[in-house]
Amino acid sequence: MFDYNKALSEKIVDIKPSGIRKFFDILDEMKDVVSLTVGQPDFITPWHIRQAGIKSLEEA
Repeated sequence: MFDYNKALSEKIVDIKPSGIRKFFDILDEMKDVVSLTVGQPDFITPWHIRQAGIKSLEEA
């Protein structure tokens, strides 16, 4: 496995994670949590919702 700490500057290695990074790490460990923070869900949109979106675009 490649050791990135050896390839990166000491200044970069010493940067502390941001608060939002810690928040995302906590969310990743929780079961049955749907993250809506960034707008990139980790599930496929159900077909009936996609059909409704297509229909509304066609009727506009």
